[in-house]
Amino acid sequence: MKGYQHLIGKIIIAAAIIVAAIIIAGAIEGAGESVRSGLFQLGDLLR
Repeated sequence: MKGYQHLIGKIIIAAAIIVAAIIIAGAIEGAGESVRSGLFQLGDLLR
């Protein structure tokens, strides 16, 4: 393979890693929001 083909492959892999990181960050944020909401509801039940 030529040098530019390796470079293009590395750019594609880097872009895929960035996209995956954004998706995972969104999922973690959503899970955190769900946990926070559940804890608030639990706190209201205990009052």
